[in-house]
Amino acid sequence: MTRVVSVFCGCGGLDYGFKQAGFELTYACDVDQAAVDCYAKNVDENVFRRDAQSAEFHRDIADLGACDVVLGGFPCQGFSKAGPKRVADERNSLYSEMLRVVGLLRPRIFIAENVDGLSQNFQGTYLKRIVSDFKRIGYEVEHRVLDAVSFGVPQHRRRIIFVGTQVGAPQFEWPEPIHTYRRRNGEFNIDSTMPLFDFAAKNPRAELKAPLSIQDAIEDLLELKLDIADHVITDSWPDQYAKIFDRIKEGQKLCNVRHAQTSVYTWDIPEVFGEVTEREKCLLETISKNRRHKRFGDVPNGNPLAIDVIQKLSGIENASPEISNLLASGYLKEINGKFDLKGAMFCSGIFKRPIWNQPAPTVLTNFHNPRYFLHPLRNRPFTLRECARLQSFPDSFTFTSEKVSVIDGYRLVGNAVPPELSRVLAKAVAKFVDVSRGSMVAS
Repeated sequence: MTRVVSVFCGCGGLDYGFKQAGFELTYACDVDQAAVDCYAKNVDENVFRRDAQSAEFHRDIADLGACDVVLGGFPCQGFSKAGPKRVADERNSLYSEMLRVVGLLRPRIFIAENVDGLSQNFQGTYLKRIVSDFKRIGYEVEHRVLDAVSFGVPQHRRRIIFVGTQVGAPQFEWPEPIHTYRRRNGEFNIDSTMPLFDFAAKNPRAELKAPLSIQDAIEDLLELKLDIADHVITDSWPDQYAKIFDRIKEGQKLCNVRHAQTSVYTWDIPEVFGEVTEREKCLLETISKNRRHKRFGDVPNGNPLAIDVIQKLSGIENASPEISNLLASGYLKEINGKFDLKGAMFCSGIFKRPIWNQPAPTVLTNFHNPRYFLHPLRNRPFTLRECARLQSFPDSFTFTSEKVSVIDGYRLVGNAVPPELSRVLAKAVAKFVDVSRGSMVAS
């Protein structure tokens, strides 16, 4: 039996595929009690609540002796593109605890997962450091960015996967994709930046399936009154959200600052955000269209515009009264005598409504709040079960209990490795372990 130790295990998405593949999960731990409870119910009972930086955890690892595989999805919030990126975030260094575990247990192979932002942020400093640190203790590390959609998950979920093997061990064979992958707008080109996931480029004649869609995953869950575990929502948001829901169509989002067909502007929903005149609307749209043009500045997310520039671009003269009104009503803000759009509709927008017959966007921990994502066909957020399906969890894997709330469930699902991706990784690891054992016998 191939023995597995898992640190930062979460609810068990990464471990689940290994369990299903016949690996023995001898020890797992996480600092989150809800995650531990969920893991124990669905994956394996050998799971403990531990702080990976605690003496108790260090004693546990020392007592284990050895294992064949170490798994670890070390915390990623300090690298995530969905939140602040802080070079000093203490969670960025938690990988060093996995380094300690690998150094003590000396597994044949380890698998670590993190957000793909780790490869981009801080000029790749942490990526280089991780590879260097494991090299120092005798492990060769390969890393690739994989999109789960390529492996049968109905969701675009790009994550960096590290595979570490002992120096001199046989080559690890990365799993090959099953479904086609299409790079989306705004994503960095992984094929050209690092030796990452480039199967499709190298195998143009490969017969890959079409990616699974939201519809494929949850078409049978449209109605809430179904006897399916965790098919629930929190149902707690302001009444005025209903007026916003009605205006957001498939493929659209509430976004003032990206002028595109996918954007719905706040000034087009006056019953929620306040009435504007036609002249004011023209000024707002002018700012939205031009604020990101490089000739007006080099701020990546957009630049405030001077009133004379706004007047010239809009064709509206004497716009000072309208500018004053828009400042007072909260549509604009003043920055050093220039003007820009105000509010939370910056970056990529909110109230996003994905397209029904396409893969889902990355499932996040905040999917319970419709302010972030809406169901493609219903005026509500995705249910917890729908999120679990989009992550490829089977319906038998249940999240809520007396100990685990619905909000906890959304957080656990949003932080998890999709089990379907775990399954293909487990298959590749099993093959590596067999070859590794064979090479040792031969030598």
